[in-house]
Amino acid sequence: MLFTPMQPLLLVVLTAVVLPSTAVAHGCDNHENMTTRVNPLYYDCCAQTRQYKVGDSYYGNLTSLADSLLKSVSAPGTYFASNNVGSVYGFVLCRGDYTGAACADSLNQTIKDAITNRFICPFYKDVTIYYDQLMFSFSGDEFLYNDHSNRPAWVASNMNYVNGTGGAGARYGECVQDLINQTAQLAWNSKLYATGESWFGEEGVSIVYGLVQCRPDPKNDQKDLCRKCLADLVSRIPGKFTTSSGDHRVGGRILGVWCNLRFEKELFFEETKETLKLNMPKRHLTKSEKALIVVATFLSFVILIFLLRWIIERKRESNIQKELEEWTRLLTVEIGSIFSHFTLSEIRNATDNFSEAKKLGEGAFGPVYRGQLTCGVAAIKRLGAYSWQGFEEFRNEIRLIAKLQHLNLVKLIGCCMQHDEKILVYEYMPNRSLDDVFKDVAKWASLTWPIRQNIIDGIAQGLLYIQNYAQPETCIVHRDLKPSNILLDGQMNAKISDFGIARMSSSSTTESQAIIPMGTPGYMAPECFSANSISVKSDVFSFGVLVLEIISGRKVATSFRRYKRSENLIAYAWRLWEDKNCKQLIDNSLSVEEHNQEAEIIRCIQIALLCVQANPEDRPDMKDVVRMLNKDTQLDNPKQPSYFHGPIVGVEVATTINRTRIQTQYYTAIHAHLV
Repeated sequence: MLFTPMQPLLLVVLTAVVLPSTAVAHGCDNHENMTTRVNPLYYDCCAQTRQYKVGDSYYGNLTSLADSLLKSVSAPGTYFASNNVGSVYGFVLCRGDYTGAACADSLNQTIKDAITNRFICPFYKDVTIYYDQLMFSFSGDEFLYNDHSNRPAWVASNMNYVNGTGGAGARYGECVQDLINQTAQLAWNSKLYATGESWFGEEGVSIVYGLVQCRPDPKNDQKDLCRKCLADLVSRIPGKFTTSSGDHRVGGRILGVWCNLRFEKELFFEETKETLKLNMPKRHLTKSEKALIVVATFLSFVILIFLLRWIIERKRESNIQKELEEWTRLLTVEIGSIFSHFTLSEIRNATDNFSEAKKLGEGAFGPVYRGQLTCGVAAIKRLGAYSWQGFEEFRNEIRLIAKLQHLNLVKLIGCCMQHDEKILVYEYMPNRSLDDVFKDVAKWASLTWPIRQNIIDGIAQGLLYIQNYAQPETCIVHRDLKPSNILLDGQMNAKISDFGIARMSSSSTTESQAIIPMGTPGYMAPECFSANSISVKSDVFSFGVLVLEIISGRKVATSFRRYKRSENLIAYAWRLWEDKNCKQLIDNSLSVEEHNQEAEIIRCIQIALLCVQANPEDRPDMKDVVRMLNKDTQLDNPKQPSYFHGPIVGVEVATTINRTRIQTQYYTAIHAHLV
């Protein structure tokens, strides 16, 4: 094998890892001076009598061999190639992490230096060249080429030592020996190439890095050849890298044509998942790393909670979406093309992505936009994220109003529920709501008594329909009649809208049902608070309030000063009725000519006061109201109405997410007795 007495070999030991620009050469004759462009670690030009000439057969075979090796080693992942052309034998062996194109590039330059330009061993037939990541050898002697002696070999070492004082050098030597031994076992049992790392942790050396490699030999038992070759190299480590005083070189290498090894205190190869790890200490975390782990764990937990919540929400929305789609599909089948299910994309296009320029107004439910759909101009109500109305109110409005077809009810064209959006699409009302007209002084003043009377009649007809004719054996209680829910078309015809909190009730006008108070203070009947119940008479009360507002031009929450007392519209109207001075309630914007209809207006005031009586049983039903509005019949005298004591705050009375709690702090107590 290597370094036997029968096979003398000149060993050149370098004392630096970074080699000089001129290579170290060994051979049977003097070598030519190298140019600075060529920098092999070591080369050997043997048997000076064995030389060739340019143009002879050996030269032709050598160039063909070089081309063959270059082509073979260029394949991806390839690091070894061998062949013979005629009597010329050769091989190239690149390091295991230096394969394919990279290996071929280095070989190509070596071929130019040794064969084409003959910078290295010119005209010699037996040449071996070692680079850091490549070895190249060719010979005209088959026996010499196949000789398993591993020669010519070369040894080099790092110039630095692990001091032998205290036994550190010896321990380092044992660490190196063990690392190379175990890495060698890995090599001969697998790919003939292996890398390893071992912890040392003394004398400024943290980790020792090792590499071993064998030359493949498909014709023989290459596993056994590799094992014997590497075992011989490992056995020589102590003698080559330890001084007599016990110091040990921190790095070194032995290169041969059949196997080689190297160890260093710095990483010099490409690590892979197959790199052997020995004696690595368990790393203790620093305080900052522990803090980062705590923070990362907390953030992961928070993200997980939000993710689970998001998944649950998406699942819920998906189920709701499927339910709504199925429900609207059945509804569409039932009532035909009157009702449609729009996509969010259609709604966005219709409203210029909900632009401010398209906004008509905004209520407790959210904003309303004017939109141009394929079916025409529409009012698009977008339920706001902050709105107390949820899916149940949204679906309730669709369920109640989609089938309703009446001149005095706003027509629901369709809906959209997609990506957390809940949208209702109505027919477009050019004159918007009665509340908008109230706010426009000039527009309100332009409303003559016939127009106002038509609005009152329209509201009454709409209520009559939903209470008696919309559903067989049942009626609908709107629960939130107020000016903003009375819309006006181009001819100022009134249409009732917003059935979000409406409820189905028995057709009996005296039946009531337990409810959670919802609606708007001032328009809500007293039994909604005192008994938590509703009936069709609850809407009759709201109608009476609306009539008083339309006649007076004042909102129910308006504060009137009378006898040093602050009164709202209902109380004020009742006091005027008691004083037989109802003319004072009539809106000043009505002209003198219209006051010729004073008796008719006062009759409407009397009907309104009948509607707002404290006891629901004392209020007329909508059939009687419509009859009283259309016929000059004898009217009963109203009893004392129920009214709010003091000013009324005009805000919605709504439930929170927890529907068992009621937000009652915004309205005052109701009194059913005279003050």
